[in-house]
Amino acid sequence: MLAGFDQALREAKSAASRAARVLRVGFLAGAANEATQEIIAAFGCRRPGWRVEMRAAPWTDPTAGLASGDTDAALLRLPFPGQDSLRIEVLFTEPRWVALPAAHPLATRHVITFRELRDEPFVAAPAETSWWRDWWLAADEREGHPVRIGAVTETGQPDDWLTAIANGQGIALAPASGARYYARPGITYRPVTGVSPSQVGVAWPPAADANPVVQDFVRCCRENSPGPG
Repeated sequence: MLAGFDQALREAKSAASRAARVLRVGFLAGAANEATQEIIAAFGCRRPGWRVEMRAAPWTDPTAGLASGDTDAALLRLPFPGQDSLRIEVLFTEPRWVALPAAHPLATRHVITFRELRDEPFVAAPAETSWWRDWWLAADEREGHPVRIGAVTETGQPDDWLTAIANGQGIALAPASGARYYARPGITYRPVTGVSPSQVGVAWPPAADANPVVQDFVRCCRENSPGPG
C-alpha cells in the first residue's frame, strides 16, 4: 500500500511539473560544470516554452530528488547509492584532486600522492550517506589505513565544506573542477595520484524512458558535454 502511495505521489508531482512546463533537474555540487548552462540553453531551444528548474540536493539525498519523485532528471557524480534503480548515461570523467588549507605543508607541492594523504583528517559527508561518503574518502584505496574524520558537513553546501577545510579541520578529495568552482582564500587545490577519477552522469527514472521531455533533456546533455572519456 505504501509503495503504491509513493508511486502515485511521484506521478502527481511529475504531472504537475508537466502542466507548468517545468523540467525539474536535481544536482549535487557543480552539476555538469561549465556544460550545465549549455545544456539548459540547448534544452530551451529544443523545447520552447519550457523552463529548467535546477534543484540543489544535500549530501543525504544522493539521487538529488529522483528517489522521492521531486525531480525529473539529475546531474550527479558517480557512483552513488540508488543508481542501480535508475537510468544513467556518463557525460564526462575528471580526476579527483585534494583541497587543503593553504598553510598545509603539502600545499606547496605541484602533485601529491594519495599515500601522503591517507593519515590526514578528512572533511566528510554524514555517515548515513554510506558508501557514497566512503568513495569520497577513497576508503577502498587506502591499503588498510583507517579513515580519520576531522569534521562532518551535514548540509552538503559548499560554504560549510570550504569553511571546515580553510579552518584546518581536515582536507578533502574534490573533482578537479573544484579548483575553478570553489576557489577561495585559505584553500589550495592540488592534483592527486593514486586515486580513481570522478564521473558525471545524467540520471532519470526508468518510467521516464517514455517521457519525450526528459529524453530531450538527456539528448541535450549528451550533445553538450565533453564526452565520457
